[in-house]
Amino acid sequence: MELLELRYFVQVADLGSFSKASVKLGITQPALSRQVQKLEHELRTSLFYRHGRGVSLTQQGRKLYDVVRHLLGALSEIKEEIQDQSERLTGSVTLGLPPSICATLGAPLARRFHENYPDATLRIHEVFSGTLLEWVEGGRLDLAVLYDARRGRSMLSSPLLVENLLLVQSAKDTDAAGNDGPVGVETLGDLRFVLPGLENGLRRVVDAAVRRADIDLQVDMEIDSVTAIKQLVEEGMGSTILPFGAVHREVRQGRLIAREVTSKDMHAMLVTATPLHQPVSKATRALLRLIHAEVAKCVANGVLKGKVVAPGSAGENSAG
Repeated sequence: MELLELRYFVQVADLGSFSKASVKLGITQPALSRQVQKLEHELRTSLFYRHGRGVSLTQQGRKLYDVVRHLLGALSEIKEEIQDQSERLTGSVTLGLPPSICATLGAPLARRFHENYPDATLRIHEVFSGTLLEWVEGGRLDLAVLYDARRGRSMLSSPLLVENLLLVQSAKDTDAAGNDGPVGVETLGDLRFVLPGLENGLRRVVDAAVRRADIDLQVDMEIDSVTAIKQLVEEGMGSTILPFGAVHREVRQGRLIAREVTSKDMHAMLVTATPLHQPVSKATRALLRLIHAEVAKCVANGVLKGKVVAPGSAGENSAG
């Protein structure tokens, strides 16, 4: 089987017509028919039913189509990736990250982008998801990673990671010390919390999860700073709920304890988002690939905890 034959076969299948496919491919219909017949002869089977309205795939044709369609898509993607990497990208790209993920992804992304694309410039903003959403829709950012509960009218979003949210406590807490096992969601009602404000995406996920469990949280302090929240929790001023990526260093240093919460709702969807009204540059596409690769690497290394969503996969946004 030759690649050209397979491309012609897929085009006929997509359009359901040899005549339409020949026009789109820029070749004569007899030449196109000969290529498909050559493929059918090699496979010793008919790939199309011919009828008055055009053609339809046979059962064997459908099997071939499903495989070839995936193969041609993968070849197109790798061709674009190789071309992008072989060309010396120029220009600049502006990325927005929420504080809970910036400490994990910010530096590695900046380093890898500089190594791979030394002639391009990357600027990273660390901002909470609510502001990131506004900045993406306003075209202030080329790309953002954010916790998203709704699809904005002026942006395109794609799932990246379903991230587990964990109960975080001080290692000095006598009740938590030495215990990093799962905790029931009902236990949260007995604790005092330091959390971000109500407009924060993670806070909305937490509130929704405990509301479904019919639990009222005792929130002593609301602080829109992940660094300050971690410091207060470490000092014993209360507990908090954060993704593991935000506290992995402190946990490994023995300063904080992070425990899973037994609740199917205690997770958040991280998405990538781009403005709808402006084209996605090559530099932005290159950065997007780096983000997916770095997130997968962090999950594999245990720096992030959650389920990676492959590029192009369908998903449902879960947190704003």
